[in-house]
Amino acid sequence: MSSSFTDCYDGSKIFSFLSNRIGLPIDLVNFLIAQIAALCLARLFRKPLRVASPEFRHMVCLVIGLLMGYFCFGKQAIHLSVLPMITYVLLKIFPQHIIGNIVLAMSIVYLSCIHLHRQIYHTADYTLDITGPLMVITQRVTSLAYSLQDNLIRKEINANSTGNLNDKNRIDKVPSPLEYFAYTLAFQTLMCGPVVFYPDYISFIECVRDDGMAKDKVGESEPSPRRAVIYKVAGSVAAALLYLSLAKKYPIKALEGLVDPTSEVSRSWSAVYLLWYAYLSTLVVRCKYYHAWLLSEAICNNSGMGFNGYDNDGTPKWDKMSNIDVFGFEFAQNMRVAIASWNKNTNAWLRTVAYERGGAAWRTARVYSLSAVWHGFHPGYYMTFFAGGLFTEAAKKVRVVARPLFLNSAISKLFYDSLTFLTTRVAMTYATVPFVLLHLSPSLAFYGRLYYSLHFLALGAMLLPKSRHAIASQTEPRKSNSKSIETNGEANGKLKIS
Repeated sequence: MSSSFTDCYDGSKIFSFLSNRIGLPIDLVNFLIAQIAALCLARLFRKPLRVASPEFRHMVCLVIGLLMGYFCFGKQAIHLSVLPMITYVLLKIFPQHIIGNIVLAMSIVYLSCIHLHRQIYHTADYTLDITGPLMVITQRVTSLAYSLQDNLIRKEINANSTGNLNDKNRIDKVPSPLEYFAYTLAFQTLMCGPVVFYPDYISFIECVRDDGMAKDKVGESEPSPRRAVIYKVAGSVAAALLYLSLAKKYPIKALEGLVDPTSEVSRSWSAVYLLWYAYLSTLVVRCKYYHAWLLSEAICNNSGMGFNGYDNDGTPKWDKMSNIDVFGFEFAQNMRVAIASWNKNTNAWLRTVAYERGGAAWRTARVYSLSAVWHGFHPGYYMTFFAGGLFTEAAKKVRVVARPLFLNSAISKLFYDSLTFLTTRVAMTYATVPFVLLHLSPSLAFYGRLYYSLHFLALGAMLLPKSRHAIASQTEPRKSNSKSIETNGEANGKLKIS
């Protein structure tokens, strides 16, 4: 560990000896220690603290969150309190019908300043910094503000009707300071999410069901999350081991050699091998996300958050806080499924604050733009989101035209599924390399080495004419399939972008 790294890192250095012994940076060692401690402490909320008052449960979430923040980020942790303080003042002084827009603007400006500071001064110094928790806090405060704004609109619409306002995402009033700061700084999801919406957090704190009744009063208790916790911890460990075994063999930094025409990467690697290497190196990066997200989900479940009812066979589902479907992403047969399987709770947040706001014509642009700014200002982010938006629209067009041609037999359908799986993996790899490289020059060199081929193919796909099958399906009279049409309309309205 270099001295320059140690000098710029503000978190605790008490475990530097462990960092030196196992060869991991001190910031990652602190992250692991904090998350393992959170996993153990989370159990308190299902046993001794289950009978405690809501105020005490709030206080425990807040205090542990603050301690974890200071342990991992040192003096930088002040930002974890400043952003919620500013937004809470805004909730109190601005009219409710515009409060969502105000809080979103303020949060994004504050977050952007921190992103720019890191980008200018500390890009390559360390992996873990304060922007990660601030991104999660931004999600929380904006979703809460928009819930307040939307509740006012619902009240105005239903003022003279008998409509039911008991929507599970409804927030009737601005939370108390304790409720608000405990929600924004709750230790279970502070470090890396997933975003927890305020009604779900309050239901967890007050031990109530979705219908608002106390579980103890109706004689119902949630099943044990032990199996889900073990499963997710095991998945997290497996992802970490896969990362450690492949990280040195397939470092993403090797692709930066494309900038130099005399490097081995530029001179001797074929386009096919370049894509294969890019797939493996981005898989290594994804393993870090899988490790962090699955461990965070286990922490939520171990504290009692995330129960989502039962499957048809009676198996309890603990997936309400699930942020990643690993197999759904890795084996997706189209871009829509892949995107829907990645960072799922952020998809829900983007739907709340961007997709459902304003006209339908600019939904895709709003979501991709907000997602890019929320991540930061490295050019690689914007190149990835531009490619992702282009490929998503092109894939929908190709699917409409091509898929009916392969439904005549099981063999042709299997061939189509295999082909779409392969093209989805290639497209996702091609699109996400700049996201990992971050910088403009190596990202342009990567695309240039492949002659921007997928960009041109996607643009060409956008010009495809509609197939006769698609045209016929649109011109058929709407007889008894109104239910099917309605279902398809709902599916098309879902957020497909992250």
